[in-house]
Amino acid sequence: MTEAESTGKTTHNRPILSFITYGVCFVSLGLAMASLGPMLPSLADHAGVSLAQISFVFTANNLGYMVGSAGGGRLYDRFKGHRLMGLALVLMVVAGALIPLARTFILLLVLLFVLGLGMGLVDLGGNVNLLWIFQSQVGPYMNALHFSFGVGALIAPILLNKMLAVSGGALTWPFWVLSALFLPGLVGLALLPSHQNPEAESAAEAGYKPDIWLVVLIMALFFIYVGIEGGFSGWIYTYATELGIADETAASYMNSLFWAALTLGRLIAVVLARKVRPYILLIGNFSLALLIFGLILIWPTQPVMIWLGAAGLGLACSSVFPTILALSETRLKITGAVTGLFFLGSSLGGTLVPMLLGQVFDYLGGYEMMLSLTGLTVLGLVVLVAVILASDRVGEKARE
Repeated sequence: MTEAESTGKTTHNRPILSFITYGVCFVSLGLAMASLGPMLPSLADHAGVSLAQISFVFTANNLGYMVGSAGGGRLYDRFKGHRLMGLALVLMVVAGALIPLARTFILLLVLLFVLGLGMGLVDLGGNVNLLWIFQSQVGPYMNALHFSFGVGALIAPILLNKMLAVSGGALTWPFWVLSALFLPGLVGLALLPSHQNPEAESAAEAGYKPDIWLVVLIMALFFIYVGIEGGFSGWIYTYATELGIADETAASYMNSLFWAALTLGRLIAVVLARKVRPYILLIGNFSLALLIFGLILIWPTQPVMIWLGAAGLGLACSSVFPTILALSETRLKITGAVTGLFFLGSSLGGTLVPMLLGQVFDYLGGYEMMLSLTGLTVLGLVVLVAVILASDRVGEKARE
């Protein structure tokens, strides 16, 4: 039996084991993604910089994520995916362990770049492999995979707050415990063979070219969505503490509530994805987000409203990312390169929006930051309509 035949047989016989492994990796990814927000004030004190300056940790982390996710697209087309994901987890472990030992702000930014590089490769690898395995049936599995991300993101703020209390405010134990939790996914990746793109040969033989306009619009939608999610989750802790809405412990739980609602929403979306068309889910997501921001703008410092807002926005954001990917799979042949372009859009959103919100927060105020997020949500609805129209023009792709 050839290696290709063996790989194909393994792909057919072990999709659920691979799905579970990617889920474990995405718990680690959620832990890493949600760790920066609650740690911003402590990182600023540790590095001796202002809140405006510490906002550049988002830039460094997401630049690394952008390089890993966008640049990694072609790597997953050419090399064994599980080895790449394993290498990415090792980068996350090493960078996470060294962050509390960084004595300069520049070194801190470099380590956060490396952490982001690993995160981008893991994120892209889990998504693209799942698309290759389940193809047109990917919707529920994609939402379940991102549910795993939500579990990690839910745990992170509470875990880090407890570790900070145990360590007396020192960063060492919070980040070392976090790094240790990145390790379990390595086991499954080491034991299971990598998967291959089932459409790779047909796409190459036919000289397949994706619809560029649709790809650009989907990239823009990812940019906006990740900007909203990363901007709100990254700054809600600081927003609540700086405006006297909540103390540090309550703000940590507020951050966790956002991720808890996002996680619950993704669990619900596992069922909804089987019955509701992707574009209807997306319209509901963005409409709910706009409603939530509108209420926050009316009552910007009311604790109850901020708690409800954190929960409501978590639900609104819950199924956007996996649903956009599921919609894309019905219209485009998903290669690592195409998926990498989508992740380029998302990583640019995660890089630029939280950093810009930090400048708005520091120089203008928290209300103006929320107003900026509201405007971004309106733009997201406009781009979503354009994506739906372009998708209808392209039509569903032919199945092999």
